[in-house]
Amino acid sequence: MLIACGITMANAQTIKGKVTDAKNGEALIGATVHIEQGAVKRNTIVKLDGTYTFKEIPTGTYELQVSYLGYKTTKKYTVTVEKDKAAVLNVAMADNSTSLNEVIVAEHAGKETDNSARADEKNSDKTLNVVSAHTIAISPDVLVSNVLTRVSGISVDRGNTGDAQHVIIRGMDKQYNTVLINGVKIPSPDNKNRYVPLDIFPAELIESIEVIKSLTPDMEGDGTGGVVNLVMKTAPDKLRIDGYLGTGYSQLFLDRGFSSFNTSTVNSKSPEELSPNATAQISDFPYQNLVTKTGTPPPNADFNLTIGDRFLNKKLGVVFSGTYRNDYAGNNTFQVVQSNTVGPAPVGSTQNSETNFQDAYLRQYSSQLSRLGTMASIDYQIDKNNSINLFGTYLQLDEYRVRQTEDLVYGGYSYLGYHYTYSIGNLTETRSDLQNIYNATLKGKHKLNNIFSLDWTLANSQATHKLPDIAEFQTAYNTSPDYTTGHNEPTPGSPGNSTFVTPDIVKGPVYVGNESREWDHNTDKDFSGYLNLHADTKIFGHRALFSAGGMFRHKTRDNFVDKYSLPNAYDQEVYTSVPAATFSFNTPTGNPAGSFATSAGVYTFEENVQGLYAMVKFFVNTRLDITAGLRAENTYQSYNSNAPLIDTGRSATITYSDYLPSVNIKYAISDIKAIRASYFESLLRPAFADLIPYADGTQETYDVRGNYNLQHTNVHNFDLRYETFPGVFDEFLVGVFFKYLINPIEQQFVHSVASQIALEPVNLGDAHNFGFEFSGKKFFGDIGVAANYTYTNSMITSSKSLQIQGQNNNAVFSKDQTRPLQGQAANLGNVSLLYKNTRNGIDAQLALSYKGESIQAVSKYYDLDTWEKASTNLDFSAQKSLGNRFIVFVKVNNILNTPYELLIKQNNTYNYTGILKYPYQESPNYTTVEYDKYYARYNLGVRFKL
Repeated sequence: MLIACGITMANAQTIKGKVTDAKNGEALIGATVHIEQGAVKRNTIVKLDGTYTFKEIPTGTYELQVSYLGYKTTKKYTVTVEKDKAAVLNVAMADNSTSLNEVIVAEHAGKETDNSARADEKNSDKTLNVVSAHTIAISPDVLVSNVLTRVSGISVDRGNTGDAQHVIIRGMDKQYNTVLINGVKIPSPDNKNRYVPLDIFPAELIESIEVIKSLTPDMEGDGTGGVVNLVMKTAPDKLRIDGYLGTGYSQLFLDRGFSSFNTSTVNSKSPEELSPNATAQISDFPYQNLVTKTGTPPPNADFNLTIGDRFLNKKLGVVFSGTYRNDYAGNNTFQVVQSNTVGPAPVGSTQNSETNFQDAYLRQYSSQLSRLGTMASIDYQIDKNNSINLFGTYLQLDEYRVRQTEDLVYGGYSYLGYHYTYSIGNLTETRSDLQNIYNATLKGKHKLNNIFSLDWTLANSQATHKLPDIAEFQTAYNTSPDYTTGHNEPTPGSPGNSTFVTPDIVKGPVYVGNESREWDHNTDKDFSGYLNLHADTKIFGHRALFSAGGMFRHKTRDNFVDKYSLPNAYDQEVYTSVPAATFSFNTPTGNPAGSFATSAGVYTFEENVQGLYAMVKFFVNTRLDITAGLRAENTYQSYNSNAPLIDTGRSATITYSDYLPSVNIKYAISDIKAIRASYFESLLRPAFADLIPYADGTQETYDVRGNYNLQHTNVHNFDLRYETFPGVFDEFLVGVFFKYLINPIEQQFVHSVASQIALEPVNLGDAHNFGFEFSGKKFFGDIGVAANYTYTNSMITSSKSLQIQGQNNNAVFSKDQTRPLQGQAANLGNVSLLYKNTRNGIDAQLALSYKGESIQAVSKYYDLDTWEKASTNLDFSAQKSLGNRFIVFVKVNNILNTPYELLIKQNNTYNYTGILKYPYQESPNYTTVEYDKYYARYNLGVRFKL
């Protein structure tokens, strides 16, 4: 053994070095390095850090050659290996490109690689995070919204399928962030808000995702938290045909059935739309779309195809990409209903009456999600100074959903150790939720001379949201304890009182309840134009880039709603089936005319925004540059609704102007290290429905109504970041930020006109938000670790109502309370364990995400805000290359079956334990008011490249 070790030591010489692109210095990962000496021949692959190594090489002279797809194979280099020394040879490779015009090549450079993403972050004027298409492909995510949960400083809210829908950036709620497609703002199909539901975007259409966290004057001023810019695929430099086929399944439907209904029976228009001003008849509301069936859903089906090429001596580029996804998803939900009054706050060990709920929902959601995403881009390089680009996209998300609800109305007795009911209602809702966005953008770039250039953009966009015939049908039955065999026990927390404990339940007959039907739709149209003039010159011998320009946007939005109440025709009709149930308008609560004529939910909204800016990027020296300027934006808004003439706020005209300065400073410590500092002022315009006093009942539990007194928000933003990019995939970013908000907008629980709880947007005073952000990635050979963490602290103080039991005859008084901003989680973190083996074509990732607690809804009462509980999610993905044309992949989401939970931080002692406890309660220190379970989801597929 000693002799063998000695021989090994004597031959422990190495040959090593780096292999890079001769043009840009980027590492050529996966390049093959070959050495030979007579009959001795060996190969190795360039690793993730751009290096190669041959170990245990005998002394002697070797020939070394490097080959890589798309590059010219190098000449044979001579390398001499001496005893106990490392021979180092760095190789720069030239690509196979011909004598194409350099400008044309740069214009169409691909942005789908991690190298390109790191270069964009490093070279940007702004504070920026970039996610490449390659990173998206190997991640566990298939939707843009889910991809963004991996970016530092970003948390999300989720829909009823468990998919992320909207982003919260640096603790700023979703309304403070904007979404662009190729740098152009797009309208939202949301029936109330400006923010775009990101789950409508399939990730396969994306070339890269830019998350911009500081604004420059040439950007619109309403990206306080950040701007998500979706850079869509561009034409390649040579023929490209690729795509994928996939399938998947939700574990939820291994445990229960999937409910569906016949979507072809849904009336697309309401009776009012079909016959204006006519009185509806019961026959106008067919029952077929209320009849549901339950079974096993088929597997998901996913498909994508991308085709692109360049023609006419590479001047004309064309690319098309299309994706179709048909998925089945859902969740199981427990939700308690907060009452419309709040009793006295507790004294001693008693509980607040607001947490002694009398009503709760047990719900099962079943959703068929049909996504269609298409995009096409044509660009033409007229000459080296002029180019144009025409881009179009169409995105569609159709959800066909059945929501089955058990409405538990609690009684005053105990059954099976739980607070039980005196009646149970069964409510079936069928809903077709149809959303789409289309955008057509024409852009031009022109170099006028050696100093001046300009670019322009014209964009036409439309977003549509339709909810045709939301149908609800209710039955109910009474429940009571078995008084013959039960007994009384002392009531916990109520000395001297007793609770009846029953061993079984007596159920009454099932009766037909009421039926309701509702039609909603809205259309949001944007026409916008942008013009920018640039001058590349010098000031005092230093380069300076001047820019000035303007934009305008004309937005029109219309909203339609028509509701009908169909009471049961008979008192206590015994339920047998949906077709057999009878309804009539000949009751006091009947509504044959619908709500259209007097509803504030029927409105038109017009908005014009004009912006002008001037800025300069001044290069103080080779390492320091400053981008500074001023932006001015004028906002004109006008709306008119169908609310009765006597209603305040039924129509209004609003105008205001904002002047938004900004400065971005970048100091390059070295080629891979830099420090950034920025200040910018931004604004938040209220959403359209935020201003209109209409109670929208299409939400899941509570109405959401507008507030015509709402003011827009102004925000001062400061940012500082250090960044370094030591390797091809390695990065280290650390920064701090501070935001001061004037008149922030939040959703608060209030009493509606119907004496029910509703959510209303309000201005609650000024606030501030500051934090720390870290992001890093490091590879150690084939193993890598990616991690990011964001700490955010925001504070706002507002006056709340408080009533102390037994004090001043239970008088209500006001008390200030300081809390975080709505949606802001103090702690956000992601950790991913990465495996990348370029030799075997294997990529794998185990990703852990953590989101700390945050306020989901603000209460006007002291200490009764609704909080989202902290959560941890675990996901996995892996892929394997099969030759040069195929890749098989697997993705698993929500491995831990992490629930979505809402809570109120109040004493929960007797709801949590004892004979009158409520279900789904987890702690004596807080009351769980919602508990959603989505279960794991699995995806399997194959990518192909022809």
